[in-house]
Amino acid sequence: MDEASWEGCPYYVEDECPHSSLVDRTYLIPHLLSSAEVEEVKAICGKCGLYLNEKRKNFRLKKPFRVVATTGTGEEKFRGRIANVSGVGALVTFNDWPDFVVDQKVEIEIYSRRKDSIDLDETVIKVTGEVKRIDAEDKQAAVRFLEEVQPEFLLAL
Repeated sequence: MDEASWEGCPYYVEDECPHSSLVDRTYLIPHLLSSAEVEEVKAICGKCGLYLNEKRKNFRLKKPFRVVATTGTGEEKFRGRIANVSGVGALVTFNDWPDFVVDQKVEIEIYSRRKDSIDLDETVIKVTGEVKRIDAEDKQAAVRFLEEVQPEFLLAL
């Protein structure tokens, strides 16, 4: 395994790596593992590092804003909640899985209040984005916004 795959990873160095036991085993006793197992850990480490780097580049706000997403192909609306949001993207958990594909364009409306709130003042941020990562099992999609949303707008929600 290349040194850059794990040694340069700030999450592995800080013991925050979700796969540290796999990586440790691979580096400490690689001679006891098959080449297929070593390659599998390389793949896991590479994907995880890219995901964690992408996830932590920007300030994230973890508030369960209501979301309505539409795909440009129809009028069907998919409702969900934001797991976390930044100025450049959001991780959205949907009530029903919309069967997205990677790089699919979506229109997202982020609502400032809960559906059952009695507060009449509601802010809605409308953004266009592309689906970059999909987790159908957890009904989640990571969406990168095509235009950056200023953090002040998110904090004001």
